[in-house]
Amino acid sequence: MNDIFISYAHIDDQVLTEGQKGWITQFHRVLDVRLSQLLGEKPKIWRDPKIQGNDVFDDKIVSSFKDAKVMVSIMSPRYLRSEWCMRELNEFHDAASEAGGVVVGEKSRIIKVIKTPFDLSEIPDRIPPILKSVMGFQFFEHESETGRLVEYDERFGERARQNYFSRIYDLAYEICDLIKDIEGHSGSEDSSDDAENFKHDGLTVYLAEVTSDILGERNRIARELKERGHRVLPDKQMPDSASDIRSELSSLLETCDFSVHLVGDRYGAVPEDADKSTVELQNEIAAEVCKKHELERLIWIANNLSEDTRQTAFLAKLEEDLDAQLGAEVIGEPIDNFKGYLLERINSKKDAESSEVQTQEPSGVVDSKSIYLICDAKDEDAVEPVEDFLFDQGFDVSLPLFEGNEADVAEAHRNKLIFCTSAIVYYGAGSRSWVETKLMDLIQAPGYGRTNPFAAKCVLIDEPVDRRKLRFRSHVAEVLNLTESNLETSLAEFVLKSKDPNQ
Repeated sequence: MNDIFISYAHIDDQVLTEGQKGWITQFHRVLDVRLSQLLGEKPKIWRDPKIQGNDVFDDKIVSSFKDAKVMVSIMSPRYLRSEWCMRELNEFHDAASEAGGVVVGEKSRIIKVIKTPFDLSEIPDRIPPILKSVMGFQFFEHESETGRLVEYDERFGERARQNYFSRIYDLAYEICDLIKDIEGHSGSEDSSDDAENFKHDGLTVYLAEVTSDILGERNRIARELKERGHRVLPDKQMPDSASDIRSELSSLLETCDFSVHLVGDRYGAVPEDADKSTVELQNEIAAEVCKKHELERLIWIANNLSEDTRQTAFLAKLEEDLDAQLGAEVIGEPIDNFKGYLLERINSKKDAESSEVQTQEPSGVVDSKSIYLICDAKDEDAVEPVEDFLFDQGFDVSLPLFEGNEADVAEAHRNKLIFCTSAIVYYGAGSRSWVETKLMDLIQAPGYGRTNPFAAKCVLIDEPVDRRKLRFRSHVAEVLNLTESNLETSLAEFVLKSKDPNQ
């Protein structure tokens, strides 16, 4: 039995110049390698590179794909016009329906890959209905500067190449999960397709649909969330009308722990019977759900200026209207900072939920608290008063390693980020870019191996100061100004949190 059958139109595998591999051939190869890495064994992927439009659709060919676990349908204008491709699609759909169902758990066994965009009017009536609801994987984007359509292909530049591999990795994760579900499903006595049969170890995050200019950022965040065991919604196509979106999304959000909205420069498509874009509508519905359901919300806003007056008005509403912001934290920092902050918030919530079912630690256990005081080498002497104050408060204090080879310095830095209780970034003689780099390290600490959230984090501003330095702000860590008060006053709350994170 084949694991995966790739259905495609042969014109989509034709090369533009001699010596190159066709798009489908390259797609097959990369998917094969990535799935082998994820599954721990080589998958059985079948496609017939010899089938042409006038070949006979015989039983041998049919049996090769009808028995596959998953069908990857690579859609393009030519694919939708091909009688052969439409027959493959429907034959697989019918065979899967008879053999336990096209949907396993919450996932469709037919995965839609859109290589080249097409007009919705081109979709034939005979296409299986499920393909109209599954979200699919787009392998193209519209450039935000020019609006030009660019397919994900290494021949179209480095950005297109990176997007191509990122998207295949997303697809491979989806297929890997689906194959595991199918194998677990087939071995279960209860063969119902109810979602309750498929449990998630992490939290459920609604990652709102976005406009094309920031679709790549959404995909990267979705991938990282899934890698960490969290469930990401929506997992199917958004309805066409605003009334259906409101009904479906209201129910969906009540099952979520977080609602995350990324807002770019474009306003986006407006659904039927609506006067607002899908992006604005999702935020409005999430705010309404917050009134009756415990839902943590984060909104990220791009710092670029939009030329669309509708988007300008929407952005102003997000920043000024309390109803639009309801239950949300609005963040305008670089997207990497936002992603790290989101992951930290999710980890904190998950840890808090886990601690509720754990027994309390026996009394008398020694709880050693440590603080990593991160400073530039030029400030090694300047931080001594801070170091002494924290030690007198009962903390073990460590500084970065300033001597040794680069690898040893980096290794020591990562280890201290992993094991410290709290962290201070000392903003003295170091540059603003140095401080921002260290904040990024705090964000990335879980990737280094840190399992618990920091009890407290802060940027401690000290001499020399200037206007820009005094305006420094961050959503990653609290900003404290040592030039405006003494150590004891400035660090009082930080010390309390470091001693007792529940403060």
